[in-house]
Amino acid sequence: MVSLLSPKEARKIKSIKIHPAANSAFEFVKSLEFLFSDAIRKDLFNVDILNEGAIFRGIVIETELHIFSGFESIIFDLNNLNLATATTLIHKDITKSEIELFAWKAVISNCLLNSVSSEYLDLIHTNINERIPSSVSNILYFKSHLSEVLLADMTGKTKDTIAKQKSRHNQPQQGNPISIFEQVIEEVNHY
Repeated sequence: MVSLLSPKEARKIKSIKIHPAANSAFEFVKSLEFLFSDAIRKDLFNVDILNEGAIFRGIVIETELHIFSGFESIIFDLNNLNLATATTLIHKDITKSEIELFAWKAVISNCLLNSVSSEYLDLIHTNINERIPSSVSNILYFKSHLSEVLLADMTGKTKDTIAKQKSRHNQPQQGNPISIFEQVIEEVNHY
């Protein structure tokens, strides 16, 4: 059963959290590089009015709201969520596995397929395979894990593009070159 969080119920909420079953999906969203993430200046938008358009889903446990959907937006801010203006659907009689699936469905449909930067497909590939349970991935894309080929097909890129990104991001980081002064000090201390 699903109901709208009423203003009276909203006033009883003392804290808002991400539901533990949705945490891996939430962490995945935070790891994404969005197409416009560097270009958007959030201070130029009325974030409060934009958040009013978001629909959150969660469950209430005593005086806590545990959100499992709606955090996919780049402007989502858990600490400044205003329940008085937010549209929040409250689920009752929902299992942890249903919450987990719901969270990942929202992430895949609302952000992964919309505006994720194609420059970081290798990181998306790694992160999604590390975080999404195989039971959920089997439901979402009929495979126990996301292959490079499948991600390439989803994004209209080639497998080679993802492989090149992986090799570029996995190159060993060379240490910072030391200055001539540090070399001299090192040689003096050596003798």
